[in-house]
Amino acid sequence: MVKEKTNTDNPLDYNSLLDRLYMSLPTKTLENTRFELPTVDSIVQGKQTIWKNFSKCAKDLKREELQMYKFVMKEISTSSTIVNGTLVLNGIFNNQKMNQILDKYLKYFVLCSACKKPDTEIVVQNNVKILKCTACGAISPLPKL
Repeated sequence: MVKEKTNTDNPLDYNSLLDRLYMSLPTKTLENTRFELPTVDSIVQGKQTIWKNFSKCAKDLKREELQMYKFVMKEISTSSTIVNGTLVLNGIFNNQKMNQILDKYLKYFVLCSACKKPDTEIVVQNNVKILKCTACGAISPLPKL
């Protein structure tokens, strides 16, 4: 009688290779937590738009307020100031427009271009700012502000 070969006899079988792969992955890659996208809470007062939760959005995205501020100013092309965690914009902008700007910021400065996870950090290499993903390890250059 001929003995059948089983995959468990081979140290390079599918299950053992899969186990080795999972053990070598960073823990962030294995997490299945849902990223809660912050939404803009803004109101219009006279000829000004006030982004009430600006500091909270920056904190939730783990980004500096100043960098986010520069991006918003470039997109809107108007003067503004940050007062007590709120962004006061000169001009009338509805919530939809403000959320579009935040979505664009997420695309370029927060989400990984390879795995689309928000687990990224901004680092400087050779005087160039890059977005480094802590989940998959991908790096991509950031646009200048």
